Amino acid sequence: MTALAFTDAETTHLDPWFGDAWEIAVIRRDTDGTEAEYLWQVRVPLYHADPESLSIGRYQERFAVSAGWDAAEMNEDGTVRARLTMPELLFDVQEALWDAVLVGSNPGFDVRFLTKLLQEHNRKLPWHYRPVDIAPLAAGYLVGCGRGAEVTLPYSSRGLSRAVGVEPPQQGVAHTALGDARWARDVYDAATGSGS
Repeated sequence: MTALAFTDAETTHLDPWFGDAWEIAVIRRDTDGTEAEYLWQVRVPLYHADPESLSIGRYQERFAVSAGWDAAEMNEDGTVRARLTMPELLFDVQEALWDAVLVGSNPGFDVRFLTKLLQEHNRKLPWHYRPVDIAPLAAGYLVGCGRGAEVTLPYSSRGLSRAVGVEPPQQGVAHTALGDARWARDVYDAATGSGS
């Protein structure tokens, strides 16, 4: 068994060529079942930002990194716990993801932005190379339980979530990095019968 990292990122664009991750959440579950939640916000350039991407994540309403700082470790309520330099942020992100399997809703999206963040600063990618997407995981669980009629393409992560008994995040929580990371954890646990 290996550590799991339930991960989500809010971004300034759908394409990492133009945008960056401005909010990152990781819920690290170590092999002994203990969990630690991490939430960061990152000051990033906005000149290529997509207004719709910013609106979906409520960037204008929620961004809280003070001028003069690169990033912040955040409290769940959206207040700043600690101001960070970029090297401190990168160390913390690498530590939270070290030797873990990333789990998320469309984790390939988050991996692209996390890769960009770390590689722009010549940092090693610390996670396992094969992330787990909760939508096909839930679909496989439903098919295995004889409920394959509930699975249709293209996958609806929200529909599959409900089918395995997990209510998706509601407005105000959806499209926050921590809210979506918790959702990924809950769907993973429902589909695999695991949990802390």
